[in-house]
Amino acid sequence: MNAPAILDASGRPIEPTRSKAMASAYVAASRDHQDMATWMPFGQSAQAALSYERDLIAARIHDIARNDGWASAALDRQVDNVVGSGWILSAKPNAASLGIDPDAAIELADSIESAWTDYADDPGFFCDAGRNGPAGAQLALAYRHRVMDGEALAILYWLPRGGPYATAIQIIDPDRLSNPLYRMDTPNLRGGVELDDYGVSVAYHIQVRHPGDDLLALPIWERVERETAWGRPVVIHARELGRAGQVRGAAPLSPILKKLKQVTRYDEAELQAAVLNAILAAFVTTPMDHEMASEALSGGELPAYQKERLAYYKDAPLRLPGAQVGFLYPGEQVNFTPTQHPNNNAESFIRSALRNVASTAGISYEQLTMDWSQVNYSSARAALIEVWRGLTARKNNFAAQFMQQWYAAWLEEAIDLGHIVMPKGAPPFAAKRAAYTRADWIGPGRGWVDPLKEADAAVTRLDGNLSTFEREGAEQGRDWRSDAMQRRREQKFFEKLGINSNQPLRTARPQPDQGQS
Repeated sequence: MNAPAILDASGRPIEPTRSKAMASAYVAASRDHQDMATWMPFGQSAQAALSYERDLIAARIHDIARNDGWASAALDRQVDNVVGSGWILSAKPNAASLGIDPDAAIELADSIESAWTDYADDPGFFCDAGRNGPAGAQLALAYRHRVMDGEALAILYWLPRGGPYATAIQIIDPDRLSNPLYRMDTPNLRGGVELDDYGVSVAYHIQVRHPGDDLLALPIWERVERETAWGRPVVIHARELGRAGQVRGAAPLSPILKKLKQVTRYDEAELQAAVLNAILAAFVTTPMDHEMASEALSGGELPAYQKERLAYYKDAPLRLPGAQVGFLYPGEQVNFTPTQHPNNNAESFIRSALRNVASTAGISYEQLTMDWSQVNYSSARAALIEVWRGLTARKNNFAAQFMQQWYAAWLEEAIDLGHIVMPKGAPPFAAKRAAYTRADWIGPGRGWVDPLKEADAAVTRLDGNLSTFEREGAEQGRDWRSDAMQRRREQKFFEKLGINSNQPLRTARPQPDQGQS
């Protein structure tokens, strides 16, 4: 017969104390170390850990983004650095895969880029199902959901309504994605996403209205398949997965949310304390004894001493423009309370906390706070390079999951309508979808810390065949073809006026003296 187990406070059996020889080989697995003994997290799958807590986390992030300047700034900087005003398409159809000449592929790319620009920047905003803005605005909104909710969700509709194309996108709030009737997760339905046996998303269950719009109305779900029978994207679901088996996206600010809330509370407390201390409290010291003071405050008949004081203060004040000078009654003095705020350590504490917030958000402290007073050229450039590397990785991931799906749906329609000049012998779009939709997306420029030094470095790379005009232009958010066409236009204008546009705009730069840095 087994002896009864002894349970701990959590209801788990207490294991017998092991000998030194049986001690944990890893401190991380220790059950008796003072820092690890009570740390016994439950092992959950990635999606199980998220499914029942995702809504609360999202609601808290939405709340702090609405009401806290630092959280709002962290989201804004992410969107500004990754999306900006929108992305420029650089089409790169795969000539070898399509079986066409490289020059024909360049002409095809030019035709695609021209048609896409007309679609994305159409002043009628037909690319948006709600006709609220151009493609850049929809991209920015989608990426804002990506950094705030951990995922971006959209539906591609077919809406022939007067515009040149029927393909239109609608950004969906991820809060609307959930299991019908809020049922528990099953192996093939997790967080509103319907999966096949291999984990492929085949359909999405989306509420017709946001769950917070009308609490009295019964929720209604609509099942939307991921793509059509011939492979045209319908639902776009862009998220970064942290672990295998994860279906929904986790908000990037989740690990820092507690500290961000604490910083907000601390900042408000310091501000309130400073306001209270700004109102100087003064105390009058009087020779009255306690009994006399009590009688004076009781609201009864004023003693002769108090009456004499009252008459004295009515006659004594001497008023000057913008000030009042008072004379105290003999034997009295005024004492002011010393101010203790703002706390001298408050700034360094908040700065340290905001560095943690900025690191989690994938930006630098200087970008978050717009405080560049403590950096020099070298440190600023090093920080921007590291931040840019991370933002570029996120941008490329988001481009593949979100923008490429939208682009593929539009390009299929544009080719079908005959708006794209197809090379002779090119295969059908459905047969070579990946080859036709191959593209780069040029985002906002990285910016220059020292424009003169970095421009010289760019020229050196081009002269040494270590870079291309496209790469150098893309780093500054520019399309090299558009810039070249603009330069050609300017040259023709100068020639028309009889001005030599090829003349250098400046003479050779003087070299620094020896010993000058």
